[in-house]
Amino acid sequence: MGIIIRQSAVSTMLTYFGVVIGYINVLLLYPKYMDPEEVGLARIIQDAAMLFVPFAQLGVAQLVVKFFPEHNSKKSYPDFVGFVFTYLIIAILFFSGLYFVLQDEIVAYFSRQSSEVNLYLGYILALTIILSVHYTLIAFSQTRLNIILPNFLKEILLRISTLMGIVLYALGLIDFTMFVNVLLGAYLLNLLILLIYLVFKKAIPLSFLPGAFSRDQSKAMLSYSLFTFLGASGMLIVGKVDTFMVTGMLGLTETAIYTTAFYIAVLVELPKRAIDQISTPIISNSFAKNDLVEVKSVYRKSALNNMIIGSIILIGIIINLDNIFSLVPRSEIYSQGSMVVLIVGVAKLIDMSFGLNGVVLLMSKYYRSNVYFIIVLAFTTIFLNYLLIPVYGLTGAAIGSAISFLVYNILKFFYILIKLGMQPFTMDNVKALLIGVFTLFVGLALPSLDNVFLDIIFRSSIVVILFALGVYFLIPRQDLHFAVDEMINRLKGGNRGPSE
Repeated sequence: MGIIIRQSAVSTMLTYFGVVIGYINVLLLYPKYMDPEEVGLARIIQDAAMLFVPFAQLGVAQLVVKFFPEHNSKKSYPDFVGFVFTYLIIAILFFSGLYFVLQDEIVAYFSRQSSEVNLYLGYILALTIILSVHYTLIAFSQTRLNIILPNFLKEILLRISTLMGIVLYALGLIDFTMFVNVLLGAYLLNLLILLIYLVFKKAIPLSFLPGAFSRDQSKAMLSYSLFTFLGASGMLIVGKVDTFMVTGMLGLTETAIYTTAFYIAVLVELPKRAIDQISTPIISNSFAKNDLVEVKSVYRKSALNNMIIGSIILIGIIINLDNIFSLVPRSEIYSQGSMVVLIVGVAKLIDMSFGLNGVVLLMSKYYRSNVYFIIVLAFTTIFLNYLLIPVYGLTGAAIGSAISFLVYNILKFFYILIKLGMQPFTMDNVKALLIGVFTLFVGLALPSLDNVFLDIIFRSSIVVILFALGVYFLIPRQDLHFAVDEMINRLKGGNRGPSE
């Protein structure tokens, strides 16, 4: 777990530094200088593209991670890279053709409440293609156990570029369409930087040609990619379909409110993303060596670490929610998403607390089952959103997603327990839950200070100290405990690291 902790720690720091920039963009600059309709339009262009990426990739990124161990350091590696990019190009061309065929249906959907989206369908397609290639490059970087550069590009550089675009828009130097062009250019720049890095590291050899694999080898890789495509598309549908449906059923102003609230709640799961990225190739290698003991160890540690980190973040958001919205320009509009923050935040924590169940299934011989679960999740989410959004509005979209994720994780929990004989929970997870509940009640009971910033610092400091002490003393021998011990030893000048 050493490399997981190091890579995850650096990536998490980059992520949260990026969150600061993202906070400035999404919660301050967007609401201040753009109308809610423009904020919603900017978000739906990006979210729609991300929703379409799995359909333009057809499982290519997952194929890279799964089959990399078989071809790494072998003569077949250039052929493998060639096979990947040939397949990717074919998938993108197929999707592009389908996109144009279905364009009338897409136009009709958005024409009901958000006809402005139809002016930017070309931008959505271009961004879909850029992201499809970029995510494939990220997969190659993952196989090299490097998630730091991709996260820097996504969390820092992209958000700085977005900030610059908003500033130019605020100064009147560019219009909204040019702002969208700036966004598109920022995504393209990220792609090019990562491509140059991978070529330099010889992760993508310049001499690659379309892969000369046997029919059986090609069939195995294509079969895996198509199955995982269904899973990846399901997960993206779950992650973005609520925004898509809110835009089509309620309008762009509601999209702005929902995506702003969602951005606050999604802070809960950011550490999970880093852990997932670096753990995936390790679990893949463990399954390749049939080392189920290591898989079980990573599975359990991920669940506990995710629960601990996610809990303290969610508690911080809940106790400071009124303060957060008070700092957002036009807070009377955006504070309507408060309940969305709470519901989505809880849903994200539930998903984190079940650990790397999706990764474990995806990298095992039962990878097909993960696809079926995700398909169920996607259809459940769409069905519940269709029922709940007209009745409960934005809150209905959040409730639909939360219920779907709970059912999804429970199904995977029992399936892994039955098929692989492992589950992620111990008494330490129960202790973490109780510590979190106690800390939350203390945080909510604290008196309010008149100054918003002092109140945030006061509340956050109390709950962080209380939660950290509870975890440190009541849940020994876990990764965060070891990290604190190691830090203490270094501060004391000791050379001995924590023993496991």
